[in-house]
Amino acid sequence: MTDGDKAASPEFDLAPEAKPQSFTRAEMITCDACLRANPPTRGQCLYCGANLPVVPGEQGSQPTGEAKDSTAGSTAGSTAGSTANAGDGYYIVLTPNPTNIPSESSLAEVEALLHVTTTELRSLFDRGRSVPVTRASTTGQASGLTDKLQALGIEAYWFRDDVLDPNVLPKKVRALEFTDEGFVPFPAGPVGPASGGRIATRWGDLVLMVAGRLLVNRVEVEERRRRGRAQPLDTRELFSDESVLDLYTQSTDSGWRISSRSFDFSCLGSAKAMTAFENFTGLLNLLRSHAPNAEFDDSYVSLRPVLENVWPLEPQTRKGEWRRSGAGKVDVATVTTTDNEAQFNCYSRLCHRLRLRALEGRE
Repeated sequence: MTDGDKAASPEFDLAPEAKPQSFTRAEMITCDACLRANPPTRGQCLYCGANLPVVPGEQGSQPTGEAKDSTAGSTAGSTAGSTANAGDGYYIVLTPNPTNIPSESSLAEVEALLHVTTTELRSLFDRGRSVPVTRASTTGQASGLTDKLQALGIEAYWFRDDVLDPNVLPKKVRALEFTDEGFVPFPAGPVGPASGGRIATRWGDLVLMVAGRLLVNRVEVEERRRRGRAQPLDTRELFSDESVLDLYTQSTDSGWRISSRSFDFSCLGSAKAMTAFENFTGLLNLLRSHAPNAEFDDSYVSLRPVLENVWPLEPQTRKGEWRRSGAGKVDVATVTTTDNEAQFNCYSRLCHRLRLRALEGRE
């Protein structure tokens, strides 16, 4: 590029005294797709290319983990900051019909009502899958939102969020043993009465499989403090991604969880491959072929932008141990961790509830 090109390019049209812009951790925006922190001046994730959430009129001023729009309406705004562990609110669930998609004007009204984009709404209708779209803090708000959605021709209903009981975690499974009639899960950890034992399950009793990914982003900022002043020393960012599968029967409330990194895929026999990804895919196919009546849900990853309105991710920050590095010098690390496990737990439990609700309706 010539000097003339640089002068004509906005990228190089900087004042001589201009300095690189820096942002605090609170100003950074967390990508919904990969959970990594990005500068608030970017429109797309620096790491995965996904579109970043933007606060209208206040780009870069939104703390990580807050709702996308906390000031747009008293009903939806009062629910935006709710957490997955609140247990004192109400879910509003859409039951979209792919054969009856609302008009553009109706979708625009729903977008303003729920703060869900028209593109996301169309995606929900294409899938035809029931999805929670927001939370209300009172029965009056929940009923009001549901009535407005139904008036626009969209089926919806609400229920208390404590029925999901997100604090009851699924039982982790380290291995499976297959039989002609079904399978036997081997609980993770020491075998004994506390582990729940091995429960043989018939293929016909398996009603739901929910696949997803657990993402963890950990940022460590090390500082040296001396005489009341802090000097940044080093920043480390760690990221992990693990595939998981939850299995549910009509008789199990918490379900069983298979984690790709801690599961023994020996049950695949000669079909066992070299990588965990191949083995996880092979296990999915095997389970689905033996339990054709079980519903399979792998929509979690694509639905995460919508689920953020219901279960926003909340970074956890803690201070590490102090370490003296010399006379009057103290080093300390600040660790900020963001993960989506609580969000996936709630979504998985909700899928189970909806599945049981559908089965009860058939009887």
